[in-house]
Amino acid sequence: MKGILLTTLLTISSAIYAQPYQSNFFNNGFGGNVWSNFNQEFQRFSNEMRQMQNENVFGAQTNRYFDDKTNHYMIEIKVDGLGKEDLDITTKDGMIHIVGSVQEIKKTPNGSHSSSRKFSQSYSLPVDADGDNVNAEFNDGVLAVSILKLDKPKSNKVSIQ
Repeated sequence: MKGILLTTLLTISSAIYAQPYQSNFFNNGFGGNVWSNFNQEFQRFSNEMRQMQNENVFGAQTNRYFDDKTNHYMIEIKVDGLGKEDLDITTKDGMIHIVGSVQEIKKTPNGSHSSSRKFSQSYSLPVDADGDNVNAEFNDGVLAVSILKLDKPKSNKVSIQ
């Protein structure tokens, strides 16, 4: 029952969000204040959710480039609030995945409070990048990932007899 009610509310809210309700009957007549207040509160809620989705809780700033001197593709990510132990870097199927997460538990006189933060970034590896030869360094809040450039791209071609 709660699921149906929530689904109905979200559907109605989406319609209101997409095009604010303009009926004079509801805005000026029967229950005008109720509908007007509901629409205003929903708009405020919607704006706050949009801000939260666009907010980067780690303040991550990314710089990607090719270093001619070392013959490596570079990904540098400045991540405030993360340590080396909070990062996980993997490669799979021509992609590199960088995940950072922190879980904090704070004890209070009445119990404890738990919070967690997570970010994830994925990049396609160039065809001539050696996904098996990836190095990472973490210094002063900056993660530097280097991926060796191959002289000749690996062949993904498989011959079938």
